[in-house]
Amino acid sequence: METLWLILLVFMIATYVVLDGFDLGIGVLHLILPKNRSEQKQIMQSIAPLWDGNEVWLIAAGGTMMMAFPGFMSAMFSGFYLPLTMVVWLLIFRAISIELPHFLEDSLWVHFWNMMLFVSSGLLVIIPGAAMANVFRGVPLNAEGDFFEPLWTNFRIGKQTGILDWFTILGGITSAVILLHHGALWLIAKTDGAIQQRAQMSANWLWGGSILLTLIMFPACYLVQPHAQASISDHPWIWILPVLAFLALGSTLLLRRLNRPMFAFLCSVGFIYLFIFGGTAALYPNLLPGLNPEHHLTIYNTSPSPEKLAVTLWWWIPGITLVGVYFTILFRSLPKVISAAATDDH
Repeated sequence: METLWLILLVFMIATYVVLDGFDLGIGVLHLILPKNRSEQKQIMQSIAPLWDGNEVWLIAAGGTMMMAFPGFMSAMFSGFYLPLTMVVWLLIFRAISIELPHFLEDSLWVHFWNMMLFVSSGLLVIIPGAAMANVFRGVPLNAEGDFFEPLWTNFRIGKQTGILDWFTILGGITSAVILLHHGALWLIAKTDGAIQQRAQMSANWLWGGSILLTLIMFPACYLVQPHAQASISDHPWIWILPVLAFLALGSTLLLRRLNRPMFAFLCSVGFIYLFIFGGTAALYPNLLPGLNPEHHLTIYNTSPSPEKLAVTLWWWIPGITLVGVYFTILFRSLPKVISAAATDDH
């Protein structure tokens, strides 16, 4: 039962990264790709019905974590209090930056909030990778399951880690490039005209960066976490996940050249899922490794009894079903393409 809940939790976290990831990437690209206000509106209209709904998955993932692994959630929220507070404020500024410019006429204030959207989205595309790198690397847990990390120490991995070191910075940069590429693929699939052409050009560069950083990140993960080395040695099938992830990322370029932009975007979706599930498989059954192996937080020592997890599952199923139906209707109701001509009319 604990393993099932781990799969469900990771699925929900990965779904949030997939769905809000392209929104965040577009939040950065919206200040880079357009040449005028009309093109900027075209970009923002491609995510207008989606961006706030996509954040439902973040809330749902938090609720799932609280129900299934309360010990893990307690450790994470206390140990990562500062970065989590930063995330909340960045999400607030992002929401204001998307909605407020519609009610403003002064171009100076419109530009100011567009810049705030760029900055908040830019930081938010970095944070998922840095956060996952912190979890994968491990933290200085004590016997009670508590820990504290300063923002940085000497940027090395050792007995006293910081939230920022060379590995977590690499994770943040990798996450940023991957999610910018993810956002560019969405724009290619959902826009036309000059924006689509510029998104194609940016996707070429971002695809190359994603390939390079993924090739660096996979061996770095293997070297940084001893438990991952042991897991992969004992269960060689785990290699299938990063290999499939790499193939999915590579396929995005081929599908774009075949003029199948939505399939390219879906391959990017698959890449992100496989990347996250691959890291989870390498850590299993650990949720939050400790620098001292005796202090690992696992799916077994952070969860309630299997009986309680079974009862909770019956509450989770109808809730996630409603969310799934809502998002199916939402995505099916989207226009096939956000036309530049239609944006000019508005």
